[in-house]
Formats: sequence, structure tokens, C-alpha cells
Amino acid sequence: MSLKNEALYYFRNMLKINTTNELATEYLLANHLKEILDNNTIYSQIVYSNKGRTSIISKLAGENKQLQPVILLSHLDVCAARVEEWTFPPFSGDIYENKIWGRGTLDTKQLTVMHLMAFLHLKRMNLPLNRDVYFIATADEENGSKEGMEFISRQFPDIFRNSIVLSEGGGFTVKSENGETLMLFASGEKGTARVSITATGDGGHAGCPPENQAIGKLAKVLDYLMKISFPAGNYLVLQQFRDEMEKMMNQENEQGQLVKRLYEYMKETTVTPELIRIGDQLNVIPYKAEVLLEFRTLPNQTREQFELFMKEWTTPPNVQYQLLSFQQGYESDPKGEIISLFKTQSERLGLNKRWVPFTALGKTDGRFIGEMASQIYGLSPTLTLFTEVLNRVHNKDEHIELESFEYGVQLMKDVLEEFCISKGGGENVSDTKGKVESDH
Repeated sequence: MSLKNEALYYFRNMLKINTTNELATEYLLANHLKEILDNNTIYSQIVYSNKGRTSIISKLAGENKQLQPVILLSHLDVCAARVEEWTFPPFSGDIYENKIWGRGTLDTKQLTVMHLMAFLHLKRMNLPLNRDVYFIATADEENGSKEGMEFISRQFPDIFRNSIVLSEGGGFTVKSENGETLMLFASGEKGTARVSITATGDGGHAGCPPENQAIGKLAKVLDYLMKISFPAGNYLVLQQFRDEMEKMMNQENEQGQLVKRLYEYMKETTVTPELIRIGDQLNVIPYKAEVLLEFRTLPNQTREQFELFMKEWTTPPNVQYQLLSFQQGYESDPKGEIISLFKTQSERLGLNKRWVPFTALGKTDGRFIGEMASQIYGLSPTLTLFTEVLNRVHNKDEHIELESFEYGVQLMKDVLEEFCISKGGGENVSDTKGKVESDH
């Protein structure tokens, strides 16, 4: 069976496995992947979180422990799908008009298969690897990853130290007015700060509402925070994106507007109300109102810098705010060796694209290892336009073009082969206790 046919076979089978996050059924796909790895004489370990959510880790051992290991990271779960809204059943893996349909075709079972095929190829070549290579597919990403990558990163921190991580969040294209295709890959991610703001005032009967209401104060604070200037700054990924995309940002078409919105998002801190509490009693004016805000901070912004920013806020009397958590973002070298290989190998496939770094839009699993890993890239390479990806992911009728999927499978295989295969012989290396072992 050819690489493309084998990849498509695995992909369609994985799409048929319903791993909707709320069902906690990642174990079905994890066991399926373990069977594939077993059949290829590759050891893998099923890892259960405290609540029994299932992830899988496998390793091919390399010769040189001084070289940075490569982590192939994806997630097994998908968001929910309403069957009645779909043209094709969301867990069918149907192929129609050279497109593969189903939940997870772009988030991220396509990436799991791309990683799997590259991983199997490295094993089948039966040549020494120059570094350790890990295949990791996690649970619970669509619900914050507490039972998935957050758990994995605590249980196996040594895996991720000084590693090069290939994960989700990028690998989509944009087209300029002159028809040039550019590949966008995520080379950084914003941080996350969660802030609680509580206002207190006079409560009472709804029939005789007091003037000094908590909800009025809270509304003023929200209006203020939505209008003030948030910290903006410069960093390497932002500079390179601006330099590469400045002309496209002036285009009035859909592609140009997307690039402009990306740049605006990348250059400044953003805020989103997460939860508002204003009491739960009927016919009663509450004396307290609270809002939880999520700030997406710049990749290089520290907790101390954000706290100084909070001290500048002007708030009414009897309004208090508290920083509940802060997770710093990260930035990776947009001209790293492995990225150069992706560009070169893509050209060899006849796709002479410019590769442009950007800052990931969502919260990916990379955020749990930002301080441990050396480089983290969001890259599930496809030929699909970024505008299309945004329309399809978490939406009805999610699908990927067959050509786009095959491109990603081939490219991932080619890059990993060149990056990880060494010349010459060497003895197998066993893992220490507590890590995943490999018979490679």
C-alpha cells in the first residue's frame, strides 16, 4: 500500500471514531493508534489522567542525546457536532468531490495522521536516528486540556525539555492579489491572564431599585476596559509578519482583510469577558456583581508587566480586581532549521511558497511547555486557505481537500526523514525509569 493510500485509510478510520470531548471517548482512538504502532513493532504507552482520560505516547530512540528531541504533538478529542446540520455524517469519513468530510478533518486528526505516517516511516527505514522522536496524541484539548496535555506535561516533563515541538495552530495558506501563495505557520502564542473584577453596591427590592447598584458600577468598568489602550509591543514574529505581509494588508479583498486582522490581533493585548455573575434571586437587586475577564497578552509579556498594567486602571469606589492566573506566552525562532526544511521540501514538491510566521490565534497545548521546550511551532501543513479553515473548524461540514491532506502527509514525512535520520550505525538506547521506552 502506498504512503498516501495508507494515510487515507488510517485517516478515515480515525474520523469514524467518535471522540467528542464531552463523551470522554479518546480511549477508543488511543487504543486504535496503539494497535497500529504494535503492528509496526513500536512500543507505545497509554496514559490515563486522574479522571481516566486517555492519551498515548510513543518514542523512537535516537543516538545523540545532545540533539534536541522532536515532539509530534496532536490531540484526539474533537468538539461536538449536530448530525442534523451536516451534509455528510460527522463521523463517517466520507469522500465526495475529492474532499474528506468529518469532525476532526482540520482539528486535529489530520495532524495526528501526518505525524503517525512520518513516525512509521522513520521506523520502517531501519536506519539510526540522530535524535529522539516522540509521537504524542492527547485527550481533552477542546475543554482546556486539564486531563490531557496539562496532565502529560506534569507527569513527563523530561520529554519536553529543550525539545522541538510540532503542534497545531498553523500550516494554512493565504493568496496575494498577484496569485502568490504564502504559508502561515505559528511561531509563537500569546499568554493568558484571568482577572476577576467585583463591584459592590446597594441591594434591595426590584420594585424600588437603589441608585448605587453594583451592576451599574460593573458596567462602567467593562466599558472603560473595552476602550482603554492595552499594552502593545514589538517582537520578532510580529516584525517578520509585518515585513512579509505589509503589501497584503493593504488589499481590500478577503485575503487582505484576514491578514490585517491577524496583524491587529498579534500586536496588542486583547480582552474577552468570560463570565458575568449578577445574582440569582428573582425580584431582587443584587448587592454584588462580578465578571471574569480573559486577557490574551503578548508572547513576551511577563506577569510583573501585566500587574503594573493593572495598577494603572481607574476604577470606581467599591470595585476590586484580582489576577487569578497568568500563563506567559512564548515565541520560537521563525527561521529555525526545521522550518527551513519545511520550506525547502515544500519547494521540492513543486509548491514554491513563502513561509511566514504568525502568532497562534487560540490556546494550544504548546502553552503548557512554553518554558520547557526550545521551539514550538503550530504547523499542520495543508493547501487550504486560512479563511476556509476559520470557516470550517468547529463548524458544520468540516472537511479537508484530498490534495491538501496528501500534501501534508508527504511534506511531514520528507521533513522528518531529513531532520532525524543520521548516517552510520549505533546501539539502541534504553530509557530511564518513568519515561516511555522504545525498541527502535
